[in-house]
Amino acid sequence: MTSFNRQSKIAFLGAGKVGGSLALALANAGYPVIAVASRTQASANEFAERISGCEAYQGYQEAADLADVAFVTTSDDYISPVAASVTWSQGQAVVHCSGAASLDLFDGPKAQGAIPGAFHPLQAFSSVENGVKSIPGTTFGIEAGDDIRPYLERMAHDIGANPVLLRAEDKVLYHLSGVLMGNLLTCLVGIAGGVWEHIGYTRADGVKALLPMMRAVANNIEASGIPGAVAGPYPRGDIGTINKHLEALRDRDPSLLPLYCELALAGLPQAVERGLNENTGEEIRRNIEKFRER
Repeated sequence: MTSFNRQSKIAFLGAGKVGGSLALALANAGYPVIAVASRTQASANEFAERISGCEAYQGYQEAADLADVAFVTTSDDYISPVAASVTWSQGQAVVHCSGAASLDLFDGPKAQGAIPGAFHPLQAFSSVENGVKSIPGTTFGIEAGDDIRPYLERMAHDIGANPVLLRAEDKVLYHLSGVLMGNLLTCLVGIAGGVWEHIGYTRADGVKALLPMMRAVANNIEASGIPGAVAGPYPRGDIGTINKHLEALRDRDPSLLPLYCELALAGLPQAVERGLNENTGEEIRRNIEKFRER
């Protein structure tokens, strides 16, 4: 069985925000990141300049040939084609960072004797600089066989991350949870900020006003968990306030009313967990559904 350790040489095929953030975190933790190739030479050069001892190469094959472990950190649709463009060596590891895709993307490399793995950061990356700072404490979803799983688990610990082991059939739901919390939460911030446009301010003003609340919510969840951190008119059973919300959206921003209703209905069970009287919760549900059906 091939053995992987902290001295195993690493290459990256793809030089985007995720790959750049992970590579820098690994280099900072003492892992030898020695090669990178990307779709454009400029992005590979920029990637390599951040990491001592890393060289940029024009072709994926050149970079992969130098590595014991090659991370394919392209967008999901290009993982399989990039991996298929490389001739792999027996016992060489090839790892992708997709949250939703499984190891079947590497059926071709596996047939050549390569060892497949998946190492996905459950995090939103806006830049390499911010990305590497966000890795400590981040959960990494790992799908791998016995030959490389211990190496990837140790790697996660070494960069301050939290590894979780995933089955292939669970990965889409795992990734969906991240999209709800990352991508769609960001969109929800934009939507909530946009409400301020109805009261004489800009969306940017609204986002600025709501950011401290977002930070407090995150802190409350970390400190108290769910349902302990659930707050606001729903766990209080404040029917009058909830009805005012519904009426205001009906009259002033009807396009937002369906989203508000669906989020409120989805969150009601957590309000009940928090202590909302079930009869009051049922009354709130009926009121919301009346507005949803209009």
